[in-house]
Amino acid sequence: MADVGPSAAYIFIVLLCICSAIGDSVVVSTTSGDVQGYEFETSSSIGRPVFDRVYVFKGIPYAAPPTGDLRFRPPQDPTPWEGIRDASSFRDKCAQQPSIYPVQPEAAPLYGEFWDHVNISASEDCLNLNVYTHNVSVLANQPVMVWIHGGGLTKGTGSSYPGEVLAAHHNVVLVTINYRLGHFGFLPTLEEDAPGNFGFHDQIKALQWVQANIRNFGGDPEKVTIFGESSGGQSVSLLVMSPMTRGLFHRAISQSGVGFQPVRQVGDVTATEAVASAVGCATTPYGDMMSCLRGKPAEDILEEGGFPIPVVDGHFLMDNPRELVRKKTLNKVDYLLGTNNDEYGWMLSIKNLYVDGMSAAEFQARMPSDLFFVGLKYPVRAMLFFEGNTSALIPAVVHEYLDSVDIDDPFAIRDQYFQFKTDMSFLASTALMVEAQSALPVRVYQYEFQHRSSIFPFKPDSVKAEHLDELFYVFGIPLLREDSSWKLPFTDQERDLSLDIMAYWVNFANNGDPNDYSGAARVRDSADWPRYKPSSKAYMKLDLTSSSDTDLRGDRMKFWNKVVPKLMGEDESTSGVVQLSWSIWSFAIPLAYFLCNI
Repeated sequence: MADVGPSAAYIFIVLLCICSAIGDSVVVSTTSGDVQGYEFETSSSIGRPVFDRVYVFKGIPYAAPPTGDLRFRPPQDPTPWEGIRDASSFRDKCAQQPSIYPVQPEAAPLYGEFWDHVNISASEDCLNLNVYTHNVSVLANQPVMVWIHGGGLTKGTGSSYPGEVLAAHHNVVLVTINYRLGHFGFLPTLEEDAPGNFGFHDQIKALQWVQANIRNFGGDPEKVTIFGESSGGQSVSLLVMSPMTRGLFHRAISQSGVGFQPVRQVGDVTATEAVASAVGCATTPYGDMMSCLRGKPAEDILEEGGFPIPVVDGHFLMDNPRELVRKKTLNKVDYLLGTNNDEYGWMLSIKNLYVDGMSAAEFQARMPSDLFFVGLKYPVRAMLFFEGNTSALIPAVVHEYLDSVDIDDPFAIRDQYFQFKTDMSFLASTALMVEAQSALPVRVYQYEFQHRSSIFPFKPDSVKAEHLDELFYVFGIPLLREDSSWKLPFTDQERDLSLDIMAYWVNFANNGDPNDYSGAARVRDSADWPRYKPSSKAYMKLDLTSSSDTDLRGDRMKFWNKVVPKLMGEDESTSGVVQLSWSIWSFAIPLAYFLCNI
């Protein structure tokens, strides 16, 4: 069916009330009131821009503050305002423990591009979003990309991700959002309409705001792509699984994260009772407990830590994610997803771990702690996520990863150890999602980001493309300028790689195909990215010279997704998905420790 533009009457109304760009400011109408952003000139701050200015709107509320009686409840509509609301500065990030990142001072100038949120205040009044666009005409019909930030569902903010470069280079409207984190976003309750999963409901509320308002910012509500990294990528995959999101987005991108974690069943409020007891609230009757928790200072609840776990609530999540994938009960949306080839290279590993290599004995000694997840703090205290007898698993892993290397070479063994971590924690679950989604009548594209960036001289030579590295290129960080010089010492080849990756992502958002430059502001001579099909298993190797290949780590994926489930005693009918219930938790503890210290 052909796209139908807005009616003449609608255009007339729009011309009366929006898109008044005067000087260095711009006013746009939303369903809650007018917002005034500002004009950002790109020439001195962004290299090789297509557009000489971008309009930026910061801190627009998409929901009411989830405070007081609205704490631990689904998000509500924001209160409309009179006059013009200032949208020229970021608003609060969602309540979270303070960051002390970076642990390594040498990393500060680089990773600071994504962790400037340490300077943004935090509160529960945080359900806001930011919009970046070069064209606020209602007729622009640009594709819309909605970014869901990572941070283990416990930290982060959409404000950390600069959208100016992407908007300056492409016909696209970029939206970055905040959502509730930690206990505020995921503590289970007995509320019928949302017994937990509040952070995911926030993401849905933001997508509803996009549907209602984004045309006024130059976006096409019929062409919305959600994308995210790490726990943001996990969130994207869960939104792909949720019946509540149908029609709210049309394509999805998951970077280094797919949400196949364990879940709680509705009605299980054990974790809530544990938090209540810890902050001095009685656990019975239930109503009194929740009233007490809603009255406690946010700082008291933040101190109680814990790791967010989704609830199979019959609304957002209808079943365990592994069952939804096995049954292919997924939204029919185009999907681009992938991983980095050394996810555990430095950021997620213990810093400087095994710089002198690793022995076979050390490899085997680490298996119990790597393969088992035992919660150190409620809500998963002493919970083991493996089912069945695991005694056969450790020797199988040792055999799989060490039989092909010289056991007298400590560096080869160490490299295999970190490959084991990447395969188990990231790639195996991504491979399953790729396979399931590609069985539907949609387009699927897989990638592996492989480039070790030149700006990380402080990292060990063995570290390749690790967790977070692709973010620099997706958001165009190599193209940031300070007056007449580049801000960061990326190479010209790396700047070209960033231009390629931004183009792939926007092409996919616009056309469902990363190779299709239809409607693009600039065409690049980029390598062809083949579509993933179960018969070909094609994927793209993203590097300075990108190229395609097939069957990414195929033998290892068969090991994790076929052999391991059988070793764990699973029936063959579900052997392809049992790994979903625990693989994500193999990195949950180190990731949680990492995130709690940034």
